[in-house]
Amino acid sequence: MTRKAIAPLSALFAAATLVLSGCRAQTAPTAQASQITATPAAQLSTPAPVGTGGPAFDGARAFGFLKAQCAFGPRKPGTPPHEQCKSYILTNISPYVDKTVTQTWSYHDDARHVTLPLTNILGIINPQAKKKILLLTHWDTRPTADQELDAANKKKPIMGADDGASGTAVLLELARALHKQKPAVGIELLFVDGEDWGPGEDKMYLGAIHFASNPGEWRPDYAILLDMIGDKGLTVYREKSSQLMDPSLNDTVWADAGLLGYRAQFPDAPKWQISDDHDTFNAHGIPAIDLIDFDYAYWHTLGDTPDKCDPKSLQVIGEVMEKVIYDAR
Repeated sequence: MTRKAIAPLSALFAAATLVLSGCRAQTAPTAQASQITATPAAQLSTPAPVGTGGPAFDGARAFGFLKAQCAFGPRKPGTPPHEQCKSYILTNISPYVDKTVTQTWSYHDDARHVTLPLTNILGIINPQAKKKILLLTHWDTRPTADQELDAANKKKPIMGADDGASGTAVLLELARALHKQKPAVGIELLFVDGEDWGPGEDKMYLGAIHFASNPGEWRPDYAILLDMIGDKGLTVYREKSSQLMDPSLNDTVWADAGLLGYRAQFPDAPKWQISDDHDTFNAHGIPAIDLIDFDYAYWHTLGDTPDKCDPKSLQVIGEVMEKVIYDAR
């Protein structure tokens, strides 16, 4: 993905000293033929188990989901690995949710002379619940490794183990855990497509824009974005725009992380300001925060591979999300 990220500063509103390439999408992408399809979970086959069982979140199992996605190869839209990964997500989430909804549409990139078939996948638990909490991540991967130094390598697609597969892995494993012990509120697990298409901000967040513009009956009370949360040595700081837009939701997440003994992984301080999918939700009146570890040397490079990730990091994120969900009323 491409992001505008402001370098870490000691205060929330301090001036920026470093700007990386950015990714806020301000307007809806060119899209044709939107389709929403709901599939009852019972109509889809149950996948073979990955890792250990039990009702609690299992980081080892989540890491299996991460590696399985990467085994398909780079999941850039319009390619066989992208289609294979879509089927994999549907197969692995559908048995554990009450309803599966897909949003399908086309996006035409005039500059590249290509039309992309895109799909958002939504797994819903307790669909009749009045209160709805949405957790989202992107499942596509960056088609160009723009942070590589070598010109030839810049043109290659990234594997996206952390940037794409990690958040998807956590949501897939959360579906299983929440199925074992349902929460008191409605939970929506959203996998957005076309987040990292780019190269510029005008061609990013395609799935988030599409969903936030067309949520229908699945409009949530608030949303939590999981992005790049699987790397070794996980440190998730308070993202600055999230802190500005919804400090109380940030407070809830960081308080729960502290209660679980994960203060080292969730330092209670602001650091990066990231343009990401949460901006789109906030722009559409849906409060949203971004949980992201941007201290990742392999961002948008060919080095973003599973060996840079850690089941322990997925475990931390999964447990914190479980506590947020089960405490919600």
